[in-house]
Amino acid sequence: MNIPVTTTPNPVRRRSTLLGCEMGPLPSSSHGPQERYAEVLSSRVAHHDGVVLSVAGTLVFAEFGEAANAVNCAISIQEQFAQYNKLHLDEGIIGAKLGIHYGELFFADGEYKGGSVDLLNVLLPGIPVGKVYVMGDVYARVRVHLHLKFEAVRNKELASLPDGKEIFSVDWEAVTGNLEASLKRLSEDDLQRATSLTSKLGIAPSKRASPIVMIFMLLFIFILFKILKWL
Repeated sequence: MNIPVTTTPNPVRRRSTLLGCEMGPLPSSSHGPQERYAEVLSSRVAHHDGVVLSVAGTLVFAEFGEAANAVNCAISIQEQFAQYNKLHLDEGIIGAKLGIHYGELFFADGEYKGGSVDLLNVLLPGIPVGKVYVMGDVYARVRVHLHLKFEAVRNKELASLPDGKEIFSVDWEAVTGNLEASLKRLSEDDLQRATSLTSKLGIAPSKRASPIVMIFMLLFIFILFKILKWL
């Protein structure tokens, strides 16, 4: 997996936010999803001020100074995969599990260790593909700052986690759905205003006009309306 590690090993014991991402099984042998997986992980971690600590196959660990950045990065990763899947159904969809924990982390004996690594190694196998799970410590740090919906997780598959550990699922699909609905509603409203404006100006398309002429006329008025709104 061509995902570069973007930091040097740090033996200092510290507490920070660790994101773990693992690719779900692919329904085909196509290399397209794997290449896109690597591209998205590399770009999204860097965009949200994180660093890639280690890569083992499709399992990636990234460190963030702020818990909110890690959660936003996880949402962005899942959104990117969802968009890819809509456009590349014939190449095999990308599925990923993401878990985030705040805890101890350090580098020793050639690998990263600590409570964060141990817990995510237990948590990730039980996360459903396409989901983002955060531990209670992360939830406590982001619930006020991020306007997201979190749902408590009670899954028998996660019974191996230490007692008293709270887990929450991030409803990132609702964020994406609301945004797409808002953009669609905005576009429809603008088109209606543009059509109304053509009628008021007395340049409404004639019934004899061809469909292509009508489309170009409405498109021109739509762009003009947009420019006037920006000024």
